[in-house]
Amino acid sequence: MKIVIIHGQGHIGVTYTLTHEIINQLNAKEEDLKEFFLPKDGPDFCVGCFQCFLKGEENCPGAEKVQPIVSAMKWADVIILTSPNYVLEMSGSMKNLMDHMAYRWVTHRPDASMMHKVGVTISTSAGAPAGHTVKSMAKQLKWLCVPTTICVPYICNAMGVHDLSEKKKKEMKKLAQKTATKVKYHVNHPHVGLRIKLFFLLFSKMQSSPDAAWNPMDRDWWVNQGWTKKVRPWKMQEKEHLTE
Repeated sequence: MKIVIIHGQGHIGVTYTLTHEIINQLNAKEEDLKEFFLPKDGPDFCVGCFQCFLKGEENCPGAEKVQPIVSAMKWADVIILTSPNYVLEMSGSMKNLMDHMAYRWVTHRPDASMMHKVGVTISTSAGAPAGHTVKSMAKQLKWLCVPTTICVPYICNAMGVHDLSEKKKKEMKKLAQKTATKVKYHVNHPHVGLRIKLFFLLFSKMQSSPDAAWNPMDRDWWVNQGWTKKVRPWKMQEKEHLTE
């Protein structure tokens, strides 16, 4: 099982600790793990120049840092996004990275390999609910065509790892075990749900229409994949899984 972790923060706090407890429960090998810390490993702020949409992602001013992360996401079986709960949202660094991923949304040039992956979103907070933060990150993965995302919010009642009570440490370990069990199940039982299929079919029709000529890059991507005809990426992914 290959795993990429994208941390929306650079410090080793409770969110990081919970994430690595899950990794331990998955018995992940070092060679099967890639890890990025934002903002250090991420790009500068997206400037909305449209170069990724109109000329290709390699023309993005931040491509040198964006594309290694994109490649790692494509390599992985499991994509983990983490962020502390900052004012009931993901960190600015994580949002900035997601801004750079917009060209890979199902509305533009989706990557078929995403339909065979499992997403995990993790956020911890000292007291405020973290549910919206994990759902917000999960929404980003959905639009990237990741079919299954496991949301893991956790209120730790602490300002840092050093403040965690023994009770909370035990709760975190149980939560990590439960999450790891879910991850293993979904990796072994891949399934593309109706929502993503409907999204895909909707935008397939849009890319087949004359109005799609506004962006030849997107239109040509869909045409070259055969997606404006009868080719369906989830069927290809299902076939690959059965032959592994």
